[in-house]
Amino acid sequence: MQAIEITATILGLIQGVLVMLNRRINWFFYCLQMIALLFFSWNVGLYGDVINDVIYLFLGLCAYYLWGKGTTRCISLSSVRAVVAYSMVTIVSTVLLYFYLASTNDPLPLLDAISTTTSFLATILMVFRRLDCWIIWLINDLLYCAEYYMLPNQAIYLLILNAVWCIMAIVSFITWRKRLHTKPFE
Repeated sequence: MQAIEITATILGLIQGVLVMLNRRINWFFYCLQMIALLFFSWNVGLYGDVINDVIYLFLGLCAYYLWGKGTTRCISLSSVRAVVAYSMVTIVSTVLLYFYLASTNDPLPLLDAISTTTSFLATILMVFRRLDCWIIWLINDLLYCAEYYMLPNQAIYLLILNAVWCIMAIVSFITWRKRLHTKPFE
């Protein structure tokens, strides 16, 4: 189990640096990390994360394709209307997922529900190169730090990864902000 956690951590660090630099190849490492996290999440009973990991594997493949296309080549900011809409959907989704996860043996159903829905939102926004994804990623990574710390068998490597990702989310926000509405690095 620890080998899977370490593998996911290494792949996540590689992917994090590459996405921070706005490189399309980050999605390859992202997909590999999702495969590793799928096995990890299943084994520790984080079923919300299992759902995420399956969806993210698909999103990673789509994102690799989309980042090579013209419509998502520039970094942009979500409109206020979009922020309100996705915030409402995230709140409703969190509540619904919580009730489902509370009926399973998930050790942290509320935290798992919140981190599941916010990471899904952040990933979708990242696929479409929205600057605001980094604010959501920062919040999400803080939630995952708490989740991995509170697990009965703490996932220390993934906790450290998410702590590093908190810093990377801040740096990515700054880096992407400088590139707002311009062509990507690639």
